[in-house]
Amino acid sequence: STKTYTLFKTDAMEVIRLVLPAGKQIAEHKAPGEITVHCLEGRIEFTANGKTQEIKAGGMLYLEAAQPHALEAIDDSTVLVTILHKKAIEG
Repeated sequence: STKTYTLFKTDAMEVIRLVLPAGKQIAEHKAPGEITVHCLEGRIEFTANGKTQEIKAGGMLYLEAAQPHALEAIDDSTVLVTILHKKAIEG
């Protein structure tokens, strides 16, 4: 019953807790800034740059800004996504 929500958002960054039931897909999209994706529980398949990789609980990855990516939850999963806002990076 836990839902996806933004933990906090500032001018510099945003941290989102994604709650994904098994089988849930997030279609290809781009983030406005650099991102980290940290799988807190469960397993997800993450696709970027034409490659798909499985990320298990405890696993983490980094993507540069505006890289197209998609994901699918293999198991019920919770993922922490951190987005660095490009405006903050540029100063």
